[in-house]
Amino acid sequence: MVDRAITFGAGTDMMEATDCETVKRRLRFEYMRVKHEPGSRAVDGVTSLMAHFHKPQLNIHDVIQEASDIIQRQFKLKWVMIGIKGKNDGLFRYTVMTSMRPDVWERQKLRTYRAEDFEPTCGTYAFGEISDLTRVYLQEQNPLYSEEEKRLVQRPALLGSTRTSTSETLEADFIDTLIRGPGKNLLGWIEYSGTVANDFPHSIVIREIEGYASILAGAMAIHLRQ
Repeated sequence: MVDRAITFGAGTDMMEATDCETVKRRLRFEYMRVKHEPGSRAVDGVTSLMAHFHKPQLNIHDVIQEASDIIQRQFKLKWVMIGIKGKNDGLFRYTVMTSMRPDVWERQKLRTYRAEDFEPTCGTYAFGEISDLTRVYLQEQNPLYSEEEKRLVQRPALLGSTRTSTSETLEADFIDTLIRGPGKNLLGWIEYSGTVANDFPHSIVIREIEGYASILAGAMAIHLRQ
């Protein structure tokens, strides 16, 4: 029994101590390695948006424009639009966009909606519910008939395309993620296309966009109180 204890003690003494500087270098190296991975870029986007809350006066247009730019760039989407509730009339309008054709944007930003238009029972548009906040609108279920309607998409010539797989997006497909505040009150929405590769965004991307919507809900609540 005594011999075994002595042997164990001797083995422990023979273990080489890890140098503190080596530990710190490894942690620094691992941090730098993951800094540019997709998950870390999402953190960068959140950090950038949260910086607006430290300003003496929150500018809602600046916040949502930066959010639109971050979402489009980070997730490689064809385009993004964000609409918010009007402070004076309570109507909902597209307010900012990223990567839309200027002529299309000029027409889109003139459109107005009521809160009722976003209710599941509205019936104006057919959609599929992805989550409590996010819906997908497919081209086949929401056809654009008039020439004026067709001018609301980036590339009208592609409206005749046929979907060949469940992951493929068509020209008039889009996804809405709602921006809800206290009491689930609708404050706005993020509308976005598929990716530049004509695919639907991955589920984790939709989850991250819902996270951005939560930040924008806080910004909108402050804006409406100012």
